[in-house]
Amino acid sequence: MAIEITMPQLSDTMDEGTILTWHKNVGERVERGDALAEVATDKADLEIESFHEGVLLQIHSPVGTTVKVGSVIAHVGEEGEAVSAAPATPAPTAPSPAPVAAPAPVSPAPAAVATPAPAASLNGEDRVKISPLAKNLAQSHGVDYSSIRGTGEGGRIVKRDIESALGKSLDTAAAAQPAAPAAAPSAPSSQAPTPATPATVQAGSQPLSKMRATIAARMVQSMTEIPHFYVSGKLELDALVKMRASLKEHPQYEGITYNHLMIKAAGLALRANPRINARYEDGSLLQPAGINIGVITALPDGLLVPVVKQADSLPLADVVSETNTLVQRARSGRPKADDLQGGTFSISNIGRSKVEDFTAIVNPGQGAILAVAGMQDEAVIRDGQLAIGKTMRVTLSVDHRIID
Repeated sequence: MAIEITMPQLSDTMDEGTILTWHKNVGERVERGDALAEVATDKADLEIESFHEGVLLQIHSPVGTTVKVGSVIAHVGEEGEAVSAAPATPAPTAPSPAPVAAPAPVSPAPAAVATPAPAASLNGEDRVKISPLAKNLAQSHGVDYSSIRGTGEGGRIVKRDIESALGKSLDTAAAAQPAAPAAAPSAPSSQAPTPATPATVQAGSQPLSKMRATIAARMVQSMTEIPHFYVSGKLELDALVKMRASLKEHPQYEGITYNHLMIKAAGLALRANPRINARYEDGSLLQPAGINIGVITALPDGLLVPVVKQADSLPLADVVSETNTLVQRARSGRPKADDLQGGTFSISNIGRSKVEDFTAIVNPGQGAILAVAGMQDEAVIRDGQLAIGKTMRVTLSVDHRIID
């Protein structure tokens, strides 16, 4: 009997996905673990992996179709096997045109002109491979990315490729301007220099990206449904600074940061205080089996939260390598589906900034989040004596329905 392939939930917040590419054609052999299709979710473009073997008998959701989680998108079975009935699927969702903004006086525009991307074929072979971040950047600057050579994995166009194209376009536009007449040298003027002209901002509106819209909805949900309270503290970090300095000399800890140490410390703290790792759901307290820490990762148009699984028991060297891999995939716009699932607690670390302290919003589906601010030199009292020490302020935001 033919097996139904349904739209999986590829992230904790996903409720629908748009088919971007079919990696297999009808009639092709499918092996367990093969990538069947690529799907645009509320967070990133992710691949659907096959858990079955057989032949792809029928595709019910062609490229461009937006499908609810759990809906049948294809059938896999034995060659020549009949599919009993094709489920109804929504018509392909056409992208809505972006609103036209009123023109404003601007500097010479990039030479690149926005043109429609090549139409995607049914199996996606003609589709331009571009990350969501790069695509948003290209569209917002009117860059035609169809002819750009991607430098990402498998020739995928990534953010740096669009930035490079933008730089070349601006250089071309500047070179096309007539050169200003040479002025005769003059004596230095005693007048004050003319202040620089402030950058102009093009007025208008544009629809939010899927990622930004999801963030907006979930932050409203969090602040509306979760009764937050906050506790703050100041950490003295001199011992931690020495610890990191000694560890980074060893190859297995290459690239270790204070955030890696905070993830590991939080994992151990959650093991000692499991209530903080729980969540509220439908009038019950749900205690997960594992301690999985989400690492808030900033992107140009939002954020992703890749999850370090079993952070309490994972050796520190593995916390370093696993976190670096997860964050790198998230920033490149190519996380794996499992990267974004299963978080039980989150850390928001803006330690690179000059912010002294801040609060974070609990991620719906979790019970708490830790906000980690920047490290600073500060006067501290040690053994009754004034000294200069390394300090950091942290704030824990918690769901008061389950935590007191």
